[in-house]
Amino acid sequence: MLEELSDRDRTILHSVIHIYVETAAPVASRTLCRRYRLGISSATVRHTMMELEDKGYVSRPHASAGRVPTDKGYRFYVDALMPRRSLSESEQEAFRQRVQDAVREEQVDRILEQVARALADMAKQLGVVLAPRFENGVLDRIELVPLTSQRLLLVLTIRSGLVKTVALRVDSLIRPEDVEETRQVLNQRLAGLTIREIRRSVGERMRGVGRGDPKIIQVIVDEAEELFWFSPFEDLYIGGIPYIFSQPEFRNPRRAKLLMGLLEEREVVSEVLSERVDLPGVYISIGREHRLRPMQSCSLLTATYQVGNLSGVVGILGPTRMRYWRLSALVQYAAQLVEELLQN
Repeated sequence: MLEELSDRDRTILHSVIHIYVETAAPVASRTLCRRYRLGISSATVRHTMMELEDKGYVSRPHASAGRVPTDKGYRFYVDALMPRRSLSESEQEAFRQRVQDAVREEQVDRILEQVARALADMAKQLGVVLAPRFENGVLDRIELVPLTSQRLLLVLTIRSGLVKTVALRVDSLIRPEDVEETRQVLNQRLAGLTIREIRRSVGERMRGVGRGDPKIIQVIVDEAEELFWFSPFEDLYIGGIPYIFSQPEFRNPRRAKLLMGLLEEREVVSEVLSERVDLPGVYISIGREHRLRPMQSCSLLTATYQVGNLSGVVGILGPTRMRYWRLSALVQYAAQLVEELLQN
């Protein structure tokens, strides 16, 4: 529950945060008085800032400095003071233009990769996108496309419209008529199941099949763990690493090293995003609200997108000193755009 702050407290905290976000320098009372027409004396501003410090909303890096927002200050701002806005039409168009080439290619992975880069470019922070988890996707159909006399392309189409392709090798000559019959059998027995169900039970479900090419069926059964496995961290797209390390907060070598170590652990980052896949709206976590130490100097803004019965996540990671009011709108729009592009 939010602690009650007076209107004056709120005005001063709001002003401190906006100035600090723009300048990355501790904010002095005289700076507030100079930048804003607060209608109160500089002595009153100083007293209010001292009260905010006592309550934990701002702190002083050292005795002679001005104040900087704390995690508690940013949390109050996000929950109670932040203006809610949407991207302008020109900002939306700029975002769309950044992913247009990938849309023309009609490749899901390219679209998500470009969305991560577009988030990074427009936020000047780290853009992250987690692809929908195929594990929970329902198989719509399987296609088998002959490539050579002994190689096939297995095409898995998930009911949401997402597609995965895998090359298979069979130790015998492949006859086109057998390929078609095998495709029919596979669809009869596997279509309508989730990818997780198929991986766990494909051997049992294909037992006793009297039609199709037994060699192709055996390869699919034997390699099911690999063919129907979608590694979570391989579905993570990250853009804008140079942006985040150009921020003043990460000029500290120790802090930068911690964050770089986290980004190299892609599976860990995927897990952090996966935990947010069912959270509505734009979800914002700040500083020490994160359990992972490398993220405790960062804020993470995420939104979930839906593609059929599957969900993914888009987000922005950066220092706690960020333009929450703009970046929350950017993340929300990115999620809406990904839904639109993948469903179409």
